[in-house]
Amino acid sequence: MVTVITDPVSGRRPSNVRALVGAVWRNNLRLRRNSASLVSALVIPGMSMLSFWVVFGHAASSAGFDYALFLMAAAMFQGVMFAAGGSAMALAVDVENGLIARMRAMPIRALVAVGGRMITDLLRSLLSLTAIVAIGLGCGAKPDSIGGLLMACLVALLMGEVLVLVFCGLSLRSAHPVQVASLIQGIELPLLMMSTAFIPLAALPDWLEPFIKHMPFSVMIDTNRAFLNGLTPGNEGWEALGWLVFGLVAGSWWVSRTFRRQA
Repeated sequence: MVTVITDPVSGRRPSNVRALVGAVWRNNLRLRRNSASLVSALVIPGMSMLSFWVVFGHAASSAGFDYALFLMAAAMFQGVMFAAGGSAMALAVDVENGLIARMRAMPIRALVAVGGRMITDLLRSLLSLTAIVAIGLGCGAKPDSIGGLLMACLVALLMGEVLVLVFCGLSLRSAHPVQVASLIQGIELPLLMMSTAFIPLAALPDWLEPFIKHMPFSVMIDTNRAFLNGLTPGNEGWEALGWLVFGLVAGSWWVSRTFRRQA
C-alpha cells in the first residue's frame, strides 16, 4: 500500500515542478557560494586553452594552422566535463548528508534531485562556454560561421547533460558516492590529455592513433571541431552520437535503478 502525503493546508499533493524549481534554486545558491566550482567553470577551461595557445600558437600559425579554433572545441568539452564532475560530487555529498533520504520521505520524486542538478549544470555550462568563446575569439579563433559556432555550443551542452547522467549514475550506484565522485574528478583531466583535445591525431605515434582516434572524448571533440570549421561531421559524428546514446541510456538506467532500489 502506498501512502500519498498531502499538503495539510491545501489538501493537495505538492507539485514536483515546484520541488524541481526549489532544487535548482538551492543548487545555484550553493554554486554561488562555492568559489572552487565557479573557478573550474569560468576560469580553468579558458586558461587551459590560453596556456596551450601561448606556448604552441605561434608555431601553429606559422604552419597555417588555426590552433586557437582547434583548442576552442577542446575547451568547450572540458568546460561541460568539469561541470558534470562537479555535479556528481554535489549529488554524492547530498546522498551522504542524508538529503536524498529526506527527499524520499517527502511526497516528491527523488529524481527531482538529478533533474535539478542537470538544469543547474546547464546554466553553469552556458556561462563556461560564453567565457571560452570570448577567450577563443580574443586569441584569434575564426569559426566558419555563427551558425557553426552556435551548433558547436549546442552539441557541447548536450554532451555535458549526458555526462551529468553518467557521472551521477556512477556515483549513486556506489556504496561510497563521494569517493567515486572524487575519482571521476581525478581522472577527467588525464583522460582528456589522452584524446585529440590539444594535439592533432597526425602528430601522435602510429601505434597510438587507433586508440586515441576512437576514444569517446576524441570523437566528441572532433565532432565539435567539424561544426566550428563549417564541415559535416563524418564517422566521428556517428561515433559521438553512438557514445551519447549509450551514455544517455546507461546513465538514465543507473539513476532510475538507484532511486527505485532505495525508495
